[in-house]
Amino acid sequence: MGLKPNAVLLLILSVLLSLGAGCTDSGKYAVSAKGGTLGLGGEFTTALISNVNGRLGINTLDLDIGKQEITDIEYDIELDFFSFSALADWYVFNDSFRISGGIISMDNKADLEASGRSGVLQEIGDIEYDWDDIGTLYSSVEVDDLAPYVGIGWGNPLTHGQRWGFTCDFGVAFTSSPDVALAATGLIPADELEKERQKIEDELDKFRFYPVISVSFFYRF
Repeated sequence: MGLKPNAVLLLILSVLLSLGAGCTDSGKYAVSAKGGTLGLGGEFTTALISNVNGRLGINTLDLDIGKQEITDIEYDIELDFFSFSALADWYVFNDSFRISGGIISMDNKADLEASGRSGVLQEIGDIEYDWDDIGTLYSSVEVDDLAPYVGIGWGNPLTHGQRWGFTCDFGVAFTSSPDVALAATGLIPADELEKERQKIEDELDKFRFYPVISVSFFYRF
């Protein structure tokens, strides 16, 4: 049986933290536990050149966010996110403020499900149908992409004299448009389902500019 992404993440963090705890304070490396809009994750940081650090990270998120409205339809939404990141931080003024850039490899998926009461009309495509005729709508939304990232942040895990502390990031990942699939258990014409699928894709297109916000707790060794 394969390990789930969150199990892999916990294993990597445990190994890195145990290695760090057994080392003298060289000031060259740091490991971080983090949480944010990419999910829960961890990072490894090292210095590249003067005032520039490099970071490698892994993030995962498995979350049921409940009902959300998309194209005037209430869907139950479950998220399953997994990503790797490779970033460089430039400490512009030789202090804690930084400008960051790099790439985030995303494998993100959302599962959507919607149903309604008999006698209630719902527009699918360009036509209104009774929910008895629609049945249940199922949709999957996927982003499988290597996304450029730019952002700013505060905190330097490699600051001498500080063995542990906190950092934060604010940035944007520029992803491709999500891939959307849509199906219904009822007898809805394929052309109307395709129109509705395109509506969902258009509404979610704004997430091509995905906000990346996180807070990290680091340990330097």
